[in-house]
Amino acid sequence: MIRLSAAAAIAGSAILGGCAMSVPLGKPFVQLPGTEWRVVAVNGQATPAMGDYLVRFDRSGSFSARFGCNHMGGSYLSVVGTVAVSNLSQTLMGCPEPAATFESQGSAILGGRMRADLADDGRLSLSNGVGTITLVRAR
Repeated sequence: MIRLSAAAAIAGSAILGGCAMSVPLGKPFVQLPGTEWRVVAVNGQATPAMGDYLVRFDRSGSFSARFGCNHMGGSYLSVVGTVAVSNLSQTLMGCPEPAATFESQGSAILGGRMRADLADDGRLSLSNGVGTITLVRAR
């Protein structure tokens, strides 16, 4: 677990272009490169039992996700408790409900800078003004 210093918070803000989201000093954050997460909720709604709901952060800076139906991918930058996904693209299969709604909401959240909060129980929340994706480690 890493604790943030004031200097790290200021440096991270500068790297992400002065991102308005702040991370309380001393709050732990997760190292995302090389991790895979299972989506457990989008905007407070539990993911359906059927379908793949995963988010992966590769060590190379590549990002991939699946919210039940289509595949999404792009690149990401994670600095001082914030995550920004860029060049987000996805396949365009028509998805049945409830996957279509989860995918739409999930991709909208991923389209903006997100705050990454790691709870004491190991759940990771990616959130911004659009909503929240709640994750648990897949492996």
